[in-house]
Amino acid sequence: MKTLLVSGCALLLSAAVFSPPVSAQGQTTVMVGVAGMSAALIHPFIAKDAGMFQKYGIDARLVLFEGGSLLAQASMAGEIKVSTTSGPVTIASRSAGADTIVVAGYINTLPYNLVTSKAITSLDQLRGKKLAISRFGSNTDTAVRLLLEKVGLNPAKDVTIIQIGAQPTRFQALVAGTIDATIIAPPFDITAKKQGYNVLVNLAELSIPYPQQVVETTDRFIRENPQAVKNYLKGFIAGIHYALTNKEGAKKVMAKYLRITDPEILDATYASYAQTTDRRAYPNMQGFRYAVEELGRRVPAAKDKKPEDFINMRFLNELEKEGFFKELYK
Repeated sequence: MKTLLVSGCALLLSAAVFSPPVSAQGQTTVMVGVAGMSAALIHPFIAKDAGMFQKYGIDARLVLFEGGSLLAQASMAGEIKVSTTSGPVTIASRSAGADTIVVAGYINTLPYNLVTSKAITSLDQLRGKKLAISRFGSNTDTAVRLLLEKVGLNPAKDVTIIQIGAQPTRFQALVAGTIDATIIAPPFDITAKKQGYNVLVNLAELSIPYPQQVVETTDRFIRENPQAVKNYLKGFIAGIHYALTNKEGAKKVMAKYLRITDPEILDATYASYAQTTDRRAYPNMQGFRYAVEELGRRVPAAKDKKPEDFINMRFLNELEKEGFFKELYK
């Protein structure tokens, strides 16, 4: 089954996309939403192409969205059963009353780079400039605000933050000169460097704990299909193991879906994957605490919440108890 591309919100999705497909014998079909196409979101594609979902009885139908907020709408509507998205999206939607819940966290830091125009060579020069993110409330939004605060700049006063879409769109805006800086993930940082743009900060090197990418489902799906959730996580985590122990195989999948032809960019993309991916996909509680506090400043419903309000560790704990990780990485 080919990956499905969805560019609109959940209400505009074709009914054919979500009509019940016919599963292979012994396989449980799970509609899986992916919040965009990037190195940080390549994980379910690797697991699928490597046959890991199938190995554990899951026929994963991957549906590609243009951002976590659009994916959240489809998830809340019940059309998507499992999501590869960002922690703050889950925090925001659950705080608003949705039953979305995190069951794994596979990137627990910020894997972004701050890229600026050729004229900007220091962070101080960002004052009064336009800085692009994907959407307000997204991980890119949060990463920018955290970085600016860390270097002594006020996100609300010292810069103008604008939302203009996915990474390719943001980079094109930088090239066109309509913005002064943006935040992007590999491999666009290598492309930017080659074209003479400045990469001022590699946020991954700062090791800021943060729930950048998570596996999300819903309380309802857990009640109705607990074994499907558990098997999905087995396939997903086995896909991580495959990528970390089969570099060339993982790079082939990255080249295929990220459309990378430059060997240098492909190597850098894999290096970022290996650097930022948690091999057991355990959420970082400190990172979640930080995210809840940060989001609570802008989303009143999230204020005073605890990380445990947004995470269900049941399945990871069961896999640990059953020796799944030990067997996988023996």
